[in-house]
Amino acid sequence: MKVDAQTGMVLHHSAGQRNPRGVDLDQAQQQLRRQEEERERRFQQSVASEKQRDDLLSRKFDQSLRRVKDNPNEPRPLRDVDLD
Repeated sequence: MKVDAQTGMVLHHSAGQRNPRGVDLDQAQQQLRRQEEERERRFQQSVASEKQRDDLLSRKFDQSLRRVKDNPNEPRPLRDVDLD
């Protein structure tokens, strides 16, 4: 592209180089396959993370329940709402 520096007008331009065969469908298909594999990998990673989170919360709940059952006379912890 040639542009006149003083006026800013385009003097000449030419279209960019194109692939003479057009779009390479094999490369596009490979790229789509890679993207699909990446999505599947991230989804499986997310599922595993949620399972670990669920197990952790279950263990914490069981520990708290056991602690309350072992010490029924222990006072409850104060919450912000209780201070009003």
